Amino acid sequence: MRKLPETIQSPAFGFDKPAKERIIEASDKLFRLLGIRVADSLIAKDAHSNVDTVRKYFGHGDLLIARFVKSLIAECEAYWRSLAAEYPNDPGAQLRWWLTFEEDQDGYMIQPRVLLSRTAAELFEPRQQHHPLLREIEEYWQAERRRVVGLCRAAGLRDPLELADKLLLLVHGARNERGAYGRLTPSRVLQRAGIELIVAHGASGRPAAVHAPDLD
Repeated sequence: MRKLPETIQSPAFGFDKPAKERIIEASDKLFRLLGIRVADSLIAKDAHSNVDTVRKYFGHGDLLIARFVKSLIAECEAYWRSLAAEYPNDPGAQLRWWLTFEEDQDGYMIQPRVLLSRTAAELFEPRQQHHPLLREIEEYWQAERRRVVGLCRAAGLRDPLELADKLLLLVHGARNERGAYGRLTPSRVLQRAGIELIVAHGASGRPAAVHAPDLD
């Protein structure tokens, strides 16, 4: 009788890592899939642990959420660094590359930029003082705004603050629109609308679109 091959389990199946590390990884995965309001019991189950251990290391979840927000911001910063490295000393090309990449919808709902917007919405509580993590996200968005203003100014475009705000409205609208329109989405014209704005603010001719490399 032929012997059946032995089953090899994935190293991530059980207890190959300390409980604290497993909890961090489980929370990150579940926050990305389900949002930050996921129950501690679900995190504990996914981490092959228990609620008491989760709370021993991370209290009632705020510390895990804080780690998650900081990780999303770090990923967004890496995205901008990659943009600058792709087209060094060419702010106009960086703007066009940014619009091209933001228009791309492949896997978009799990991109850190989109998850940051979703997390901000989950942290917002009407008629209450802003959550400290929401302020941290807002500070990052203001930094993103200053970065886009700087690119518009460096590219020699007119009214760089006004142009940056118009472009950010397009981009953030596209980020929040994902998944709401089916296949024929308004965000499919993001790049074209953004380039038209850039031309209206003084770019010579009609700048050519650029191909956005895969950063993820």
